[in-house]
Amino acid sequence: MKTILIHIAGTALLTGNLFAGPDVIIRERAKELRDQNNVRQGVPPPTQPNQPTAAPNAPAGPTLSPALVRFQTELSGLRAESQATPDQKQKLAQDLMMAAQGNKPSLESVNKLVDDLAAAFSEKPLSATSRARFTQELDAVLNPAKYPQAKMDGIFTDIQAIFQENGLARSKAVALTEHIKDLQRGGAR
Repeated sequence: MKTILIHIAGTALLTGNLFAGPDVIIRERAKELRDQNNVRQGVPPPTQPNQPTAAPNAPAGPTLSPALVRFQTELSGLRAESQATPDQKQKLAQDLMMAAQGNKPSLESVNKLVDDLAAAFSEKPLSATSRARFTQELDAVLNPAKYPQAKMDGIFTDIQAIFQENGLARSKAVALTEHIKDLQRGGAR
């Protein structure tokens, strides 16, 4: 008798989830639009806590490693409507590998991300402010110990919003974000 009731309850929950699809999709799309508007309006990224006024003696946020500074500079060298050279991709991959201070991501996951970034930048490169924000978010993914207050889900949605706001198709922005999540997990070994 109990198993029958459990099966009926499980079926009822499953049926409810099937019919809840459109509202979930609408809510997620609304969140994406909110995130894109936040990027557009310069709302601080999730790596920086919301502080209305900074105290004069407050410590500054974590600084980027030299490898990430080079990475950001090399990203600025990628141009629209031109393919990144193998040398450019190799330098980007090396900088990402050196930027990780704890667990190093796999070379395979770094190369996938670099390929996605090169493709995104060949469509339309990020502005200097968006590139700086993206690099800061990437630093938080590679080195979470530097950003103890950061929420990874917020970082991933912010990265996706940065690229979508820049004009990258949603599917490509989602794929790029998934490759960044692979970096955080250490990639396939």
